[in-house]
Amino acid sequence: MLASSPDSKLLLSKVVSSSGGDGVALTTSDVVELLASHHTLAKKLTCTHIAHSCKSNGDLALLTANLLLRDASDANPSVRSASVCALAALPGIEDSAVPALLAALSDHAPLVRRAGVVGCHELYTHAPGQVVVGGGLVDALYEAVRDPDPIVVTNALLALDDLLQDEGGVVINRNIAHHLLARIMNFSEHSAVFVLTVLARYFPKSEEELYLLLNTMDELLSSKAPAVLVSTVRLFVHWTAEHPHHKKDMMVIIRPSICKILAQNVAETSYLLLEFLSELGEIREVFGPYYKYFLVRSKDPGYIKAQKLMLLPSVSTEDNVCSLVNEVRPFCSDYQSFHDAVVCLGAMAKQSTPARNLCLTTLVSLLDTPAEKVVIAVLESLLCVLPQVPSQSQQSSHLQVASSHPPPVASSHPPQVVASHPPQVASSHPPQIAGSHPPQVVGSQLQIEGVPQVAGSQTQVVSLLHKCTPPSEAEIDNKNISSTENEFPPLPPQLVQDLQEVLTRALWREGVQAAAPTLVLQVVGCLAPLLPAAPDIIQRMSPLCSTNDHTHADLITAAARVFFARPTQMQLLLASILAQAFNTPGVPAKRAALVYSILQEEPNDAAQLLGASVVPLSLSSEMQQTKIVSEEE
Repeated sequence: MLASSPDSKLLLSKVVSSSGGDGVALTTSDVVELLASHHTLAKKLTCTHIAHSCKSNGDLALLTANLLLRDASDANPSVRSASVCALAALPGIEDSAVPALLAALSDHAPLVRRAGVVGCHELYTHAPGQVVVGGGLVDALYEAVRDPDPIVVTNALLALDDLLQDEGGVVINRNIAHHLLARIMNFSEHSAVFVLTVLARYFPKSEEELYLLLNTMDELLSSKAPAVLVSTVRLFVHWTAEHPHHKKDMMVIIRPSICKILAQNVAETSYLLLEFLSELGEIREVFGPYYKYFLVRSKDPGYIKAQKLMLLPSVSTEDNVCSLVNEVRPFCSDYQSFHDAVVCLGAMAKQSTPARNLCLTTLVSLLDTPAEKVVIAVLESLLCVLPQVPSQSQQSSHLQVASSHPPPVASSHPPQVVASHPPQVASSHPPQIAGSHPPQVVGSQLQIEGVPQVAGSQTQVVSLLHKCTPPSEAEIDNKNISSTENEFPPLPPQLVQDLQEVLTRALWREGVQAAAPTLVLQVVGCLAPLLPAAPDIIQRMSPLCSTNDHTHADLITAAARVFFARPTQMQLLLASILAQAFNTPGVPAKRAALVYSILQEEPNDAAQLLGASVVPLSLSSEMQQTKIVSEEE
């Protein structure tokens, strides 16, 4: 035997060392000697060496081609498979390699057929024309898709996908689709995932065929392998795109498998499964009763916490939402997941009235947190929750009026929402804005430098703002009123009072205004009916916003929105802000011109364009001088 001689052992060691990249030289004569032997291991190692070295050694291909062609018909399947792989890698002998590959694809040994499929792909890498055009290997590979060996089928599909990439990849027809799906349970997990992905290229031609294929997938929908389960569901959703009513039935079938996989608490698998569930759309009815499988654990990695907190609103129902809120509340103080927890609370607040009140109570308590990042996250969430809350005018029937005195803007303390002073009439003097000249008032007209003249006369901003003053309560358009109505009843009076106090303190904080000025302006503009101190916050932020053009533009929009909620307080302040903006070239001037043109529309239309809430004039005048407290006080 060759392997028993010392010289042969030395040659074999050189082959192994050369394959390992150690730089041991192996001459062409040594390769030919090993290839001519009858030792199976020597032949396999030599064929591997030839396949890796033939591109850099042209003589090696010429000297070993005949020996490899001879071994391609050897009685030993291991020798045949190794020789076929080496032949496919040799450059310059493609005409001789194609018949050997065709013979290998029809060989009785699965090992040789696997090597034939791999050889077709290897030959395509250095001679694509020979394979695709004249070799006939594509037809042979399509025949290999019906091979009884699952590995041969998978490799044939992979090879065809690469060989036909210019034509869009492998083509799946009706026969191939039914054949693959009928044998899918014989494939390994990785092979099954690829086959299911390829099957998505086929679409059933009739409902009868669709239901036939769906019935074949029942066993796959109960698979315990996460990757196979996800791929099956995606194929099911793709095929039933025109029959969405089947989606719920499918989710009922996969629910036990999903819950079992999540109960195993494997972080990577759970993350991918949770991400996939978030793509399915409406899962509340099916997975809502099983919400405990989606609860956040304190030991979960950060990315799992984030994914679960994002998915929890999708499984929240009226029956479990209060329990979910209590489960999420502790994570609002977690440094790693506080933002996702706050967003989760805001999303769950839309489920029911008790959930809304409980979420708002939790969010209100977080507004006094020293951490500004938490406060900013809560403000973002409140923008999603509070538009669902009736405005202050709608809450007025549940509340009584008390007085307050607005603090000076220079004060570092926020305005007090509740006070015992008698009602004070707002000052008629316009507020002064640092770094700008106040507009000049002549009679009832306001002259602003830099404002375009309208119809040959001076711009009359005060008259324009007076024109845009909200009408009386009876004159408000019924359509606009109905658009603000909500399916939820008004907030409890105590919660409204707490919300006003805490929200005012949060928006008054210098750190919050400096860290997120745009967010503060958006909150003030959107929630002006609920914020008696909204004009004071706008006036205090004016100098800060003047340093940045985009923030300055946001200030103009916010001031216009607050004007529609509190016109008497904001009329002169808005005029002053517009005057300064018209004298600031760039984005502020453009935004001021846009707002100015909007204000020339009817009040209801202008408010709708600005996204503002129109408060009746009678109620607005009352809110200017008074603050709201609960009936119990």
